[in-house]
Amino acid sequence: MRILYQILLPSLFLALFQACTNEQITIDNTQVRLDTNGQIVDAHDGRIIEFNDTFYWYGTAYGNTNGFTTANHYVCYSSKDLKEWQFEGRLLPEQPEGVYYRPHVIYNAKTKKYVLWYNWYPQLWNGQFGVAVSDTPAGPFEIVNDNVNMHFSSVGLGDFGLYVDEDGSGYISYNTIQNHQVSVEKLADDYLSSTLENGGIIAEHMEAGTMFKRNEKYYLLTDYTCCFCNYGSGARVYVSDKPMTGYQFTGNINRYPGKPASVLADGVKRGTAYETLQKTGDQFQAVEMIFPAATQLNTLQIDLFTGNRPENCGDVSNPRVHPEISTPAFDLYTWTFDRWTPLAIEDKTVNQSALSETLTLKFKGTEVSRLKIVPNEAYPYDKVFINEIGLIYNEQELNKESVDFYITGANLAQTPIIPAQQTYVMKLNTDDGERFIWMGDLWGSASDNIKGHDYQFWSKPLAFYPDGTIKPMPWNDQWSF
Repeated sequence: MRILYQILLPSLFLALFQACTNEQITIDNTQVRLDTNGQIVDAHDGRIIEFNDTFYWYGTAYGNTNGFTTANHYVCYSSKDLKEWQFEGRLLPEQPEGVYYRPHVIYNAKTKKYVLWYNWYPQLWNGQFGVAVSDTPAGPFEIVNDNVNMHFSSVGLGDFGLYVDEDGSGYISYNTIQNHQVSVEKLADDYLSSTLENGGIIAEHMEAGTMFKRNEKYYLLTDYTCCFCNYGSGARVYVSDKPMTGYQFTGNINRYPGKPASVLADGVKRGTAYETLQKTGDQFQAVEMIFPAATQLNTLQIDLFTGNRPENCGDVSNPRVHPEISTPAFDLYTWTFDRWTPLAIEDKTVNQSALSETLTLKFKGTEVSRLKIVPNEAYPYDKVFINEIGLIYNEQELNKESVDFYITGANLAQTPIIPAQQTYVMKLNTDDGERFIWMGDLWGSASDNIKGHDYQFWSKPLAFYPDGTIKPMPWNDQWSF
C-alpha cells in the first residue's frame, strides 16, 4: 500500500499543480489597465519581459503632459499573470534633467545584472543613449553612462530596441535623429556599451524598432515616424538569417495594402456592384488578395461589367451605338517572401453575356498566401470594372469568406489596421509553445485626453506563413491564452 501511495501521490500533486497553474488569461484591448491600487497604468513606449516567472512592464510615465517635457520618467510594474499589475516604483529616482523616452531592460547572465538602456535628450533634439544597472529587475537602477558612444552618435540617437540572442550576445536596433536611419549594432559582453560593430543602414525615416528570433530567423519590426500620432504607425517586417546584416523587407503587417474591396467576394456577378481599377500613366491599379493560410489554386474566374461603355449620341454615320466590348488581359503575381513573382497563365477563355463577361484564367497548381492581378497596360481604356473574382482549385470553387480583397496602386493610401505606435514584440511562453505578441500605444485613446491614460493594444500571437513571413494583424477586442 505504501508503494501505491508513493506512486499515486506525486501524480495527484502534479495534476493539481497543473490545474492550478494552467489558468486561462484574457487580454482586453477595450479597457484601460489598472494597477493593484486601482490607478491607471502609466507606462508607455517600453517593453514587457519575463524574468523568473514574473512579468515586468517598463515604460515612460507621461501623466498629464504633451510628452515633450522634463516631467517624463521611467516606471516599472510587475505581474504574475499579465492581469494584476503591482506598481514597483521609478527606475531612475534621481535622473538628470532632460526629456526621457524608450526604457528597455535586459538581464546579463554573466554579470548577474539587470541592464537598463534608455533614450534621453538633455535638450531637444540632442538625442543620446544612457545605461544603468540594478541587482533586481524592478530597480532602482544606477546610471553607469549617460552618453554611450554609438556608431552613429554624430547624427543623434533616437528610438531603439534591445535583443539578447541564445548565445548571450546582445544587440541594439536603433534609429538616428538625422534621417531616422535604422541599423543593428552589437553590445559589449556586459551590455553596458556598444562594440561599435554595426551592420549598416537597413531603412530610413523609421523609428520604434524591435527585434526577436524565431526558427533561426531574425525579425526587425519598424515603421515610419509617428510623433504620438492618433492614426498609428505601421509595422514593416525585415527578416534575416543574421542578427546585424542581410535584412530583407517582407511586408507591413499593420497596414492595409489599399482599399478594402469586399464587393469582389459578395457573390454578385452582374450589375453595378463592381470595383473600378483606374489606369494612371501606364499602370493600372491592382486587386490584391490575402489568404488566411497557404492555399492551392489553379484557376481564377473574373466577372467583368461591360454596361458602362460610352454611348454614341448624334453621330448617325457611326454604324454602332456603343464601342466594341474589349476584354482586358491580366497579369498574375504571387508573393514570395519579399517580392512579387509572375505567375504564368496557361489557358484563357471568355464567356460573354448581357452586361457581363466572364474571363477564366488557368495556371499550374500553385500554393499562394498573397495573389495580385493587374490589367495589362495594353488595354485600350483607362478603367476596368470587376464584379466578382472566383477562386478555384481542380474545378472546385473555394470559400472566400476569410480571404481579404483590396484595391492597390497609385493614390490609394495604406492606412494602419491598428491605430497604435509600435512599442515592442513580447515573447510569451504558452501551453502551445513560444508565441510573439505585438504591442503598441494607442495615442489619443484616453477618454479624458490625458496622455498618461492612453490605452495599449496587445495583439493575438503573431501568425506566420510557411516561408516564415508574418501574416497581417487583425484588430481583436479580446483574446485568451
